[in-house]
Amino acid sequence: MDSKFAQQQLTAFGEHYRYDVGYLQEFLQVAPEGFEIFQGFQPLSTYRSKLPLDIYWVSRLAAMQVADCGECLQLSVRMALEAGVDKALVKSCIEGGSRLPENLKDIFDFATAVASYRVIDPQLDTRIDQQLDKAQRIELGICVATASVYPTIKRALGIAQRCSLMEIEYAA
Repeated sequence: MDSKFAQQQLTAFGEHYRYDVGYLQEFLQVAPEGFEIFQGFQPLSTYRSKLPLDIYWVSRLAAMQVADCGECLQLSVRMALEAGVDKALVKSCIEGGSRLPENLKDIFDFATAVASYRVIDPQLDTRIDQQLDKAQRIELGICVATASVYPTIKRALGIAQRCSLMEIEYAA
């Protein structure tokens, strides 16, 4: 692994998304072998093949709200907007999902329950089965599971104090 190139990529990512990548730079500096392996995880964290764009991002934003309270959620908002998700849809997710269309409200509630390790309401599970096939459910599971990785690393590094409740900005 070329550490200088990885550092440049992190810097560019941070500048592009106005996101503090200091914890990732520290990861690279302190544990370069671990960071190299971590780079193999990163494509999984953005994997989307079968899920429609709106379902992917509703799931991601719901899961990120469970996992994080600030900077990583803001990053997800910026990424969703950059991907072309409607700003009103993103705002509805951030405001708890109550104004989402019924099918997306179910996705939001399902992703939140999965991210929170709660028992899934059988009626909600049936409605999700009507919306998604098995491959899509697997993909949604990947989306939800990977949302917590970055905030978890920050907490493990003892920098959770950088996370704070914040006013979400709705600009890509």
